[in-house]
Amino acid sequence: MHPDLRASIERFKEEMETVDELAHVLLKGHLLIEEALSAVLDQYVFHREHLEEARLTFAQKTQLARALCLRKNFLGEWNLILAINSLRNDLAHRLNSPERFRKLVKVKDLYFREAAGFARVEDLKNEADAVVLFNACAHSAGFLSTFLHDSRVFRQMVHAMDRQMNPDAPPFEL
Repeated sequence: MHPDLRASIERFKEEMETVDELAHVLLKGHLLIEEALSAVLDQYVFHREHLEEARLTFAQKTQLARALCLRKNFLGEWNLILAINSLRNDLAHRLNSPERFRKLVKVKDLYFREAAGFARVEDLKNEADAVVLFNACAHSAGFLSTFLHDSRVFRQMVHAMDRQMNPDAPPFEL
């Protein structure tokens, strides 16, 4: 067997035999945050298929959702979401990136700043990085769930206006 192939197989085995809890939390947390971003954006469009065809990146979805906020566009959670995305992108392109630690520290710092004053947040500072990252992702998803609620109320108001303006037209789906 060629030495390069042997080395490749060995590296693959090493990486696959261990579970990187931080990577696991990051990848799943990122997916859940992206689902939440997509749900928010869906409330502002009436023909979702065109938004899907745009194939927006996570960062683009984040900035678009942020632009749709009435009063929440300057909250620090947006920076936390973008920092989580940056960490995820780094992991997605390099398993053992030298930037991973620096980007993780940024996520943790942003999370602790945004969650300051929440119950038990001080206790989290002594937890493993994966636990802190789990909470940072959950905090971000929770923030987006409140935005989703606001967005659904807005959509209902638009539908009510449409009923007033177009009483003879069939109702648009909610």
